[in-house]
Amino acid sequence: MQGLMRKIILILFSLWLMHNTTFANKPKFSNQQIIAMTPRYFQKIKDGPQLLNATMYKHPQKGKVFQVEVRTNRNRENADLGVSFDALLTLYKYFKRPPDLFVVVLHSDSRGTPPVICTGDANCTADHFLYHRISYEQWYNQCITFERSFLTDSD
Repeated sequence: MQGLMRKIILILFSLWLMHNTTFANKPKFSNQQIIAMTPRYFQKIKDGPQLLNATMYKHPQKGKVFQVEVRTNRNRENADLGVSFDALLTLYKYFKRPPDLFVVVLHSDSRGTPPVICTGDANCTADHFLYHRISYEQWYNQCITFERSFLTDSD
């Protein structure tokens, strides 16, 4: 009986040690460090949008928000939106505490066109881009919302 108990304890200890070792190897960064890393991730995207700004804040009802603002071509809005969310998720795994919400603000290069603000739940976005549990169409139709800002650069 004692031999069996020792084996069980040894197995449990081994599992605990493997778990801690596996997760200890992943670096975790502060919000400020993630913000500083964001431009590099956007620069690595071939034909991607130009990053204008990256911020992080706490929304009283929605929790931690990671927001980026990008310059996009009117003909590439959908592609640049997907690429922007993909870049945010690349950084997602490096957070000490991941955001609850992603916000992408698309500033068109067409004069007079107001920015498009796209908000997406971070977990739902991960379900598409990281875990492939849902299709792009499901993510686009069920996980994100759009709003068009009526403030333009000339205001």
